[in-house]
Parts: sequence; structure tokens; C-alpha cells
Amino acid sequence: MVSTSVNSTAASALSLLGGTTRALSESTTRVASGREVQSASDNAAYWSIATTMKSTNLSLSSAEDAQAFSAAIADTAAVGMAHASEIMSEIQSKLILAKTPGVDKDVLNSEITQLKEQLGTVVDSSSFNGQNWLKTSASESPKMESMVGSVTSNARGDVSVNVINFDRSQSNLVAEGDASDGLLTRSYSGITKSGSAYDYYLLDAGSTTPAGGSAREIGLSSTTTDDEIDGMISAMNSMMKGMTDGGATIGATSSRIDTNADFLANLQDVTQIGIGTMVDANLEEESARLASLSVQQQLQTIGLNITNTSMAASLKIFA
Repeated sequence: MVSTSVNSTAASALSLLGGTTRALSESTTRVASGREVQSASDNAAYWSIATTMKSTNLSLSSAEDAQAFSAAIADTAAVGMAHASEIMSEIQSKLILAKTPGVDKDVLNSEITQLKEQLGTVVDSSSFNGQNWLKTSASESPKMESMVGSVTSNARGDVSVNVINFDRSQSNLVAEGDASDGLLTRSYSGITKSGSAYDYYLLDAGSTTPAGGSAREIGLSSTTTDDEIDGMISAMNSMMKGMTDGGATIGATSSRIDTNADFLANLQDVTQIGIGTMVDANLEEESARLASLSVQQQLQTIGLNITNTSMAASLKIFA
């Protein structure tokens, strides 16, 4: 007949050791991953909120990237407009100089021609990744550009994209399609102070639809009269005013993009902190717990071994 004896003390010690081992494993995982809430089973509410916030944070990150792209386009246009305005001032100064008695107007016209070429180069170069707010090709006309401004989400996590609009007609300098779409390719007409009519444009871009039939390109020759020069200067004044307004609009749009970008960056940081507050583990606390559980596991293992050894000795004596 076989007799079975159950060591309740050893069973209790083994149960405690098992609990400590599981706690040690969980703490080790938290230290390794840095996360306290790994899944919905750890904390359903925190896990759900954190998952939604992660999705929102990803949307914010995408919006921030889109804004960086838009900012580069706006900044490129702003730089181009500033350089173009400087060249326009030089052209106007040549026209004013042309009214000086005895000046060689042909020489001045040669300089104006060179400045026009520089102006065209600046306009063509004011492009970022194929986007140019200062020029339209023969197949397009200035349109409203919509750029990512911000991203919002409601309680359900639905994401909405808010946009910043920019009207390219306010900054377009050269139009290869309809000349009237470009500030420098359209014609400007009026009456000078002396009563002479004028109708001038600055650049001939070979537009599909050229400037008005009576309009002439601004330029000088030995036969150019003072009245004609006055008309050219008046036309230049109108162009430069349009460029000033266009530059201001670009600057305001660029500033708005930068402000929204800073806000999105800060919001993204705050959201990331919020996620971390709910799901990240306190590593100092977890490290201390890990050390404590390791010592506890060792002591419980030693205690279990002592219990088993004592039991084995008792059974031997009994036998």
C-alpha cells in the first residue's frame, strides 16, 4: 500500500514563487519596451485613448510635412518676387535717366534689355518642385492654391483637414498663355500728365494670347520722346504696385503657414506627451520593482528548497 503526503508549506511557497515569477516577467517586459499599457487587456480605457491619439499624432505629422512643402514654395516665391522688384526698380531708373538731355537712349535700351533677361531668369528660377507662383505656362492660368493649414479631430477620432488658400493671380508675373494673366506681360494704358495716351507692357513672353493690339513693349530708341517715356514710367509704376501687393500677399501666406507649422509641431509634442503619460512606464519605478522582485524570487526559491529538503529529511526519519 502506497501512502502519499502533500507538503502544504511547499505548495504555498511554490504558489508564491509562481506569482513572483509572473510579476517579474511583466516588469521585465515593461522595462524592455518602456510601456506599461501594452494591450487593451492592460487598461482598456487608456489603450483606446492612446491608440486614437497615436492616429491623430500621425495625421499631425503628415500635416507638418505638407506644410513644410508649402512653406518652401511660398518662400521661393517670396525670394523671387523680392529680386524681381529690385530689377524692376533698376529698369525704371534707366527710363528716368532716358529723359536726361543728350543721353544715349540706345545704350540705355541695351541695359534695359539685359535687365529684362535677368528678370525672366529670376521668374523661371522661382520654382520649387515644379511649383512656380510667379509664372504660368501656355496651358494654364493662375488658380487658387489650397495648402494644408491644420488638422483637427473630433471625439470619434474623425480627422478634418483645414486649408490655406492662395490666389496665384496676385503674384503671377509672366503668363505664357493669356498675357493679361501676368503682371509684366499684360498691358497698362492711361494718359500722362501732358495728355498723351499710353499703352505698354514690359515682357514679351510669346503668350498664346498676346497683350492688346495697340500695346507696345517698353523699350527705348533714339527717337523715343519724353511723352512716351512718361507713359512707360506710368506703366512701370502700375506694375510695381501690383508686385508690391503680390509680395505682401505671399509674405502673409508664408507667415500663416509658418505660424500653423509651429502650432502643429507644439501640438504634436503635447499629444506625444499625453500618450506617454497614459501608456509609458515609469522606468525608475519599474527598475526598482524589477530589482525587488528578483531578490524576492531568489529568497522564495531558497525557501522552497529548504522546505523540500526538510520534508525529504522527515520522510527519511519516518521510514
